[in-house]
Amino acid sequence: MRFPKKFNLTNLLVYLYLTIFIYLFCYTLYRAEFIHNGNQFSYYYKYYLIFIFGVFFWISVLFLKRKLQIVIIATILLFLLYFYETLIFFTPSILKLSIMKSINKETLISSQLGEKTKYDVIQDLKKSKNIDVVPSIFPRVFIKKKWTNDGEDILPLGGVSNTMTVFCKEGEKFSIYESDRHGFNNPDQEWDNEKALWFLIGDSFVQGSCVQPGEDFASKIRLLTKQSAISLGMSGNGPLIELASLKEYSLKKKPKIVLWFYFERNDLEDLKSEKSNPILMKYLNEDFTQDLYSRQLEIDKKLKIYIRFAEKESQKEIFVTKKVSEKFLAYKKIIRLQILRDKMALDRGLDFGIDPLFEKIMIDAKDFVNSWDGKLYFVYLPDKERYINKKVKDDNYLKRSQIIELIDNLNIPLIDIHKEFFMNQTDPISFFAHRIYGHYSPDGYHKISKIIVKKINETNENK
Repeated sequence: MRFPKKFNLTNLLVYLYLTIFIYLFCYTLYRAEFIHNGNQFSYYYKYYLIFIFGVFFWISVLFLKRKLQIVIIATILLFLLYFYETLIFFTPSILKLSIMKSINKETLISSQLGEKTKYDVIQDLKKSKNIDVVPSIFPRVFIKKKWTNDGEDILPLGGVSNTMTVFCKEGEKFSIYESDRHGFNNPDQEWDNEKALWFLIGDSFVQGSCVQPGEDFASKIRLLTKQSAISLGMSGNGPLIELASLKEYSLKKKPKIVLWFYFERNDLEDLKSEKSNPILMKYLNEDFTQDLYSRQLEIDKKLKIYIRFAEKESQKEIFVTKKVSEKFLAYKKIIRLQILRDKMALDRGLDFGIDPLFEKIMIDAKDFVNSWDGKLYFVYLPDKERYINKKVKDDNYLKRSQIIELIDNLNIPLIDIHKEFFMNQTDPISFFAHRIYGHYSPDGYHKISKIIVKKINETNENK
């Protein structure tokens, strides 16, 4: 059998389709055998069959006389698939905009276009107020970057201290706050309170994405309880960074209540990259510390050096607006035909499992807090997609049942925001920012904070 030697346009297109299917088959093989060590056959076998069929199909087409007609039909079908995917993907956003009665449409649409980037806002504030302004810098940026101080590596877990910090934007304006003495989103005087009752551990939700000062979890808890509350949340934090933050900043205050916020969408994924960092892994040792509590001047100096470098090099980690990354993810989903795959249930059967390290982290966190007679609470935050994709009652979605069972077995009190709040709402999406973004609206933060305070008060009353 000889392959056609005549390279006209039709043959080139056939070879192109053949190359695509060979590439997809090789990529599937790589994902299945190298990334997942051959443990996800129940998921990947469907793609093996599709791509193997595609390879042999296009090889056979090379020897057919009517290959032009087949190429035309295949191209039309491919166009229709992507047209359908694009149409379905963008239709919900259009519908959402049409029903937002409480929001000025012109303001919202204008914000969606994003006239100003984070970099623009920082420069404007510097000029108008003549003060130091920095972008919010997240620990995840440094997971794979080395920081050297006289031969010693350092991994910052907070931001620049006592400085106006431009955080993020989900709506008409950026979230901007004055950082505390350790670079977190708190009024600085909270650290002077000798009776620190509440510490909040988590990611962007705990940092307050992307609401204004006073609308985040810690602020709402202060308002509701009239007690001290300190947030150690930073965007992109996963379980290992959260454990590190807990050990670095809570020991001196010994809070009575520690809230560990778990976001079901990406916390387990974050752990995959975190465990590659040798400094973070050292926090699993009982006595390890970087002594970050007393090294803030050093941290500030190094973070400002990095900011200047990032500004010069236009590093995406801290200066790109959230909308840019969201657009990239949107286009990626379209290219992957994600909606169509979901409807055809092609992605069922994929099971990443729960890294045993997660359980070890939670045991370590619990023992650490218990060492000063504090109490660790696990706050389960559901993903917005759970309600969009009608996964309200699906406890297998994002390993919800497994996580809850693990926490229950560890005897860590659970505050299940999905069960306690969102399941009881006729319109759960209304509590997410402008019904579009993945973080909460100010009302969402407020109502969830009330649930948390209520559950903890009930727990304490039942003792």
